[in-house]
Amino acid sequence: MRFMKSGVVILSLLAISAAMAGEVKVEYKDYKKFTDMKPANEARGAFEKRTMASFDKIFADLAKELPEGYSWNVVVTDIDLAGDVNHMFTQTGQQIRVIKDIFIPRINFSYSLLDQNKVVVAEEKDLKLKDMGFMSRSSVSRSDRAFEYEKVMLERWFKDTMTPAVASHQQKTAKSD
Repeated sequence: MRFMKSGVVILSLLAISAAMAGEVKVEYKDYKKFTDMKPANEARGAFEKRTMASFDKIFADLAKELPEGYSWNVVVTDIDLAGDVNHMFTQTGQQIRVIKDIFIPRINFSYSLLDQNKVVVAEEKDLKLKDMGFMSRSSVSRSDRAFEYEKVMLERWFKDTMTPAVASHQQKTAKSD
């Protein structure tokens, strides 16, 4: 992981070698200004690194679903994590993140998806993704994992948006061959 003074972090140029294996490059633009990257009980810098590494993994796992040779560029411009850091303290004196349905997960990003010939398959600028029903979508057994609500939100968006875009592009490409 490399931090730059400009406030941009560039992480993950991940290529996964499998039959379905796209490549993703994730950039975090001005992450210090993100709406909610507040740790409950750890140092802010460590929490920021852990959060971005977790989101890198989420995007990399999604990229595994892309056809081989596809490249996906993502620029994250804001993150608002599910829940809110409660300034009330526990019995041990630690702050906690309180998850309630009024504190919905949100992520703003731009992306472009290119096929193996560098043809644009899908792109969007300043996408504002949010999940107002996040608490009803995640199973209780999975909700204790870090960033699970955000992961489910991104997986649903990917399935509803990117998967059909890739399928449509492949159909068009097959017809023109």
